[in-house]
Amino acid sequence: MENDKNTYLQMIQEPINRMSTMSSIYKGFCSTIVAGITGLSLGENSNIFVVVLSFLPVLAFASLDIYYLMLERGFRYLYEQVASGEHECNYKMDPIRIGNVTEMKKAKATVVDCIKSPSFWLFYPLMFAIIIIVIVLKIVGSI
Repeated sequence: MENDKNTYLQMIQEPINRMSTMSSIYKGFCSTIVAGITGLSLGENSNIFVVVLSFLPVLAFASLDIYYLMLERGFRYLYEQVASGEHECNYKMDPIRIGNVTEMKKAKATVVDCIKSPSFWLFYPLMFAIIIIVIVLKIVGSI
């Protein structure tokens, strides 16, 4: 029985690792886009519209990051439930259902909880701030 539990916990751990990796990849893509747009905006012939459009990929990556963080927290909650014996070893890979508010609150997997996560609020506001600074500097004519 203990072997079944360990196998099940290892199965749950794999998606947690994937979700964590995806979050890092999204942050890498996002910072690359912001750095590229910032670099392109330094040219005299660059259009402010291009800089404003850079909000879209940052918003998209932020949304995906929140989604994957919600899933990761759901799998962590499932892992904790199985490890403590509150959930049976049935080998189902169903984390909490997104939309099940009670379970999402228990797992701290709501959108608000994910936005409060340091992995989110220490990164994405900085990306938005950089874009806003570049837009302001472009309007003022400093770059």
